[in-house]
Amino acid sequence: MDKKYWDQMGADYDGEIFSVLANDRKDLICSAIRKYGSKESIACDFGCGVGKFLPILSRNFQHVHAFDISQHLLDQASNKCKKLTNITYLKKDLSKTKLKSKEVDFALSVNVAIMASHKKRNDIFETITKHLRHQGHLLLVVPSLESALYADFRLVQWNLRHGLSPAEAVSELKDSNDATALSLRRGLVEIDSVPTKHYLKEELVAIFEKTPLDILSVEKIEYSWKTEFDSPPKWMKKPYPWDWFVLLKKVRN
Repeated sequence: MDKKYWDQMGADYDGEIFSVLANDRKDLICSAIRKYGSKESIACDFGCGVGKFLPILSRNFQHVHAFDISQHLLDQASNKCKKLTNITYLKKDLSKTKLKSKEVDFALSVNVAIMASHKKRNDIFETITKHLRHQGHLLLVVPSLESALYADFRLVQWNLRHGLSPAEAVSELKDSNDATALSLRRGLVEIDSVPTKHYLKEELVAIFEKTPLDILSVEKIEYSWKTEFDSPPKWMKKPYPWDWFVLLKKVRN
C-alpha cells in the first residue's frame, strides 16, 4: 500500500474503499469528535483519503490539517470540501518520521496503519505521536483480527446450515497453506488480494505500552453483516463484525 496504490484507488474510491463513517452503527467516531472538539483547538486527519471526516472535523475545530500520501485523493477531498475554509491540505508520507509540522490537539487516523510492513506501521504511529500536543487525543481505527477470524467461522456455520459437510464448509475459506498461515500469524488478512494488517486487542495495548500515549478506551465499531457477505441470511445477527476504535491521550513528551 504505497502512493501508487492509493492513486489507483482514487479513481473509484467510494466504490473500492469501505466507508467506516457510513457504517459506524453506533456513531462512535463522530461522537468522539464532537466530545473533544473545540473552536480553540487544531485537528489533523492523518490519511484523510477523499475527506469523508473533514466536514465534521471542520465544524468542531478551529482548523484542520488534512494529510494524505496521494495528491489525487487530496484533490478530491479539496474539491468535495471547497466551501470549508478552515482546512489545509498537505501531501505527506506518514512513514517518514522526520516530517515537520505544527502540533495538533486532536488526531484522527482511520484504517491508515494497515500495510504489511511492520516498520512502516510503527513509523506512522511515531509520526502521529510527534505531531500530537501534550494532553492531546488520538482517535485510532484499525481492522480487527478477531473479527476477521469470526467472519470465517460465520461462513462455515452458514455453509453447514446449507447442508455442506464439515470438510466442504471449510473448503469455502481461502487456502490455508503455509504462507497463508504465516501471514495470519502476523495479522495479515487479504482484502481484494492485498495483505492488510489486522490487530488483536491485546496487541494494540502492547504496541502503545511504552509510548507517550496512554490508551483511554478500546471499543468495537460494529458493522452490518452486509459489509462481509453478499445477502447474509436473516439469522446472522449479533455479535456483528467490527473494527477496533482506540482512544489515546498523549501524557508524556
